[in-house]
Amino acid sequence: METRNYINGRFIDSSSKRKLHVINPANQSKVGFVDEALDEEIDLAFDAASKAFKSRVLQDMDAVVKSNLMRLIASKLREYKTYGSKLLSKENGKSIEQCAGEFEGAAAIFDYYAGLTDKIENKLIPSGRDTFNCVVLEPYGVSLQIIPWNYPISLFARSVAASLVVGNTVVVKPPELCPLSSSIFGLIFNDVKIPNGVVNIIHGYGESTGRKAVLHGAVNQVVFTGSTEVASEILKATADRIIPCHLELGGKSAAIIYPDANVDKAVDSTVKGIFEPNAGQICVGMSRIIIHPKIKDEYVSQLKKKTEVLKVGPGNQPESRVTPLISKEQVDRVSNYCKIGKQSGASLLTGGEKIEIGKGNYFKPTIFDNVDYLSTIAQEEIFGPVLTIIDFETDEEAIEIVNSTDYGLAAGLFTSNDEKAKWTAERIEAGIIWHNDWFVDGVNLPGGGYKKSGYGRDGGMESLFSYGQTKRISKRLYQE
Repeated sequence: METRNYINGRFIDSSSKRKLHVINPANQSKVGFVDEALDEEIDLAFDAASKAFKSRVLQDMDAVVKSNLMRLIASKLREYKTYGSKLLSKENGKSIEQCAGEFEGAAAIFDYYAGLTDKIENKLIPSGRDTFNCVVLEPYGVSLQIIPWNYPISLFARSVAASLVVGNTVVVKPPELCPLSSSIFGLIFNDVKIPNGVVNIIHGYGESTGRKAVLHGAVNQVVFTGSTEVASEILKATADRIIPCHLELGGKSAAIIYPDANVDKAVDSTVKGIFEPNAGQICVGMSRIIIHPKIKDEYVSQLKKKTEVLKVGPGNQPESRVTPLISKEQVDRVSNYCKIGKQSGASLLTGGEKIEIGKGNYFKPTIFDNVDYLSTIAQEEIFGPVLTIIDFETDEEAIEIVNSTDYGLAAGLFTSNDEKAKWTAERIEAGIIWHNDWFVDGVNLPGGGYKKSGYGRDGGMESLFSYGQTKRISKRLYQE
């Protein structure tokens, strides 16, 4: 298990000798540690990335060579899947099955973008007989990418793969709560012989290493996935330098369940949308249900039964469906929101409290009914296994409720009427809309936020324009 920072093509010893200790959220045991990167390591990482960018090693690399390199990374991710998924489960808490899915998904991301290296086509724009105009996509330069703790492997891959295609060099700061598995990328980059300085990995706390990295003079772009509050601090820190930022932030995703919906499908989608994926610690979790009274009793009855039999337990037990929260602080956060929900007058149908399983960070899957759509638990991101149910009478009221929060990352709807589905999707303020299921996804599909859920897009060809900038080249033609 590698614990050092990966800079300029090798793992280096930290001059500070300071360590970040990693704790297993399932039992509070020590998983390991990583070296903390401070001023010297941060400078080395950005110096390496800057030199690699200025050398044009990525921009001038043959498209086929780059494609083959990225496919090798994908292949190596699959080789490390068994080892990596067990390590990630220990430090993050998710089920081994979900962690293996992250490695497989990360491999799919590199495979997909490997296929795009020779498909970025410049545009020729006609404007007269004696002119020649073309538009090209170029990189920003050095991209700082700050990765969240809930899906660290897939989101590392998502940002780095797109950057490699466009030509950015990268400095990555993995999450301090679960950094160990990210070091696997450094091992892979050495295995495939990626050019030195193209990707660098520095470990540390957000308040110290992350802040210093954002303020570094060599940064040309910041890519951040995380809370709206931290994103606001990043924007303030980069505003004077006019640094472009690519942000995927919080969410309060809602699903509208119309009277003609398939109840069984809606219930199954809810369980997999808010309780099973990482115990609800996911920015696109189905945290709000907006449902018509005609179908509500049947839906709530089925959902409550299925929720109360979900097995809560550690990620290394295959039968566990709801795994631990990432930290004691996160347990307290979710618990406090549940107290606020009860105080607001919402009906607690099930859950709402911690569950004692050894020393783990476990919380019961929770359902609140009869929720005021403007109340705290219906407006703020809880980031845990908590669902709020809200009634609506008219279609217009449902849209008003969906759009009532500051967020707009994802939403969904359940109806057998395609015309109504189209009408609804057009009116929801969110970057992703799912119809009759939750998590209808693929690496070739773009996603991103509206409002305080951020801006920029990840996934598909569209994401390349969030990692690069266009340049127009115009020429006046002369005849000798």
